[in-house]
Amino acid sequence: KKIQGKELSYNNINDVTSAYELIREFEMPAVAIIKHANPCGVAENTNINLAWKNALQTDPISSFGGIVAINRELDQKLANKMKSLFLEVIIAPKISIEAQVVFKNKPNVRLIQTGKVLSKTDAGLLMKSIRGGMLVQTYDDNIIKKEDLEIVTKKLPTKKQIEDLLFAWKVVKHTKSNAIVYAKDLKTVGIGAGQM
Repeated sequence: KKIQGKELSYNNINDVTSAYELIREFEMPAVAIIKHANPCGVAENTNINLAWKNALQTDPISSFGGIVAINRELDQKLANKMKSLFLEVIIAPKISIEAQVVFKNKPNVRLIQTGKVLSKTDAGLLMKSIRGGMLVQTYDDNIIKKEDLEIVTKKLPTKKQIEDLLFAWKVVKHTKSNAIVYAKDLKTVGIGAGQM
């Protein structure tokens, strides 16, 4: 539900959908910054403010004019950190009254309050219109766990490296076509979407 800001454009709605689907992947506090339906910074941390800082560090230039999704309440402290950056949309399960006041003088920033973020077990169908028809499929809600991994190298990854790999897998799943994601310490270091 949009609670503040101007109307959403077609591209905003597409980016909001991408941001929401990505942020659903995480259980710990997480921040995803989306630009043109692709992530340009994602981080997970026990502290949502550090998750914001880490996500923004990935690519602060591309974050300009982006969509931010968080899976925790947007409070005044985090809103104050975000307000200096030009953002199109901020999505959160809950947005405090104090956070709304921070953006009161920025009518171009749309605030969307989702309520409870849907869990990965909530069913749904993904629909895409095409000329003369429609494609319908179930969402890819598969979650890869450590037990699903098959290590085929002689050198075994550390527990921390496996955590980072599983984190990166969640991000690359939501990056369009031939994507590459570098991650360390539960934050993206670089994201490459497919190019011509």
